[in-house]
Amino acid sequence: MKALAAALLLMVAACGQGNVILNVDVLSFLTAADSTKQYNVTGGLLLPVDSTVSRQFVLPPGFGRSSVDSVSASLSSVLHNLTGGGRLTLQVFFARQQGSLFTGTPYLSDSTGHIAGDTTVSLGTNSVSLSDSVFNTDSLWVGIRARISTDVGPNMTGQLRLTDLHVRIVLKDKII
Repeated sequence: MKALAAALLLMVAACGQGNVILNVDVLSFLTAADSTKQYNVTGGLLLPVDSTVSRQFVLPPGFGRSSVDSVSASLSSVLHNLTGGGRLTLQVFFARQQGSLFTGTPYLSDSTGHIAGDTTVSLGTNSVSLSDSVFNTDSLWVGIRARISTDVGPNMTGQLRLTDLHVRIVLKDKII
């Protein structure tokens, strides 16, 4: 977390309006194993299979007193399915507490639609504006969930690689 605080301080840019802009490359805080997932899911399962990763982000001291003006986020990934068929949905959640991270509606979401066999698909959202009081805090959890639903037949195997997850937070400056 100390590295995060130092990195956030380096990414802060002040505006003439007294705003502070934090541009956070969320993937830079994930391990290679967290950002690239191999999957092998049994064909024909009745319920989807989830793979998740979560991280807590703590703002440097003083930033928690600021109020959030706006938040935008973008997500992209590449899925290389090798065998079997089904659907993959990629979702991003934000929460103040880890226990409530994967509940409710995701803030970012994209789906492959139906895929089968050796297929490569790009997933992602351009940039979405987020408006929620969850961002008015000095500590925030970010969770990423890949949800796989398979067809009847062979196992669905392949690799999902996250290529970008950026969050831009504009704070109304009240740093003390």
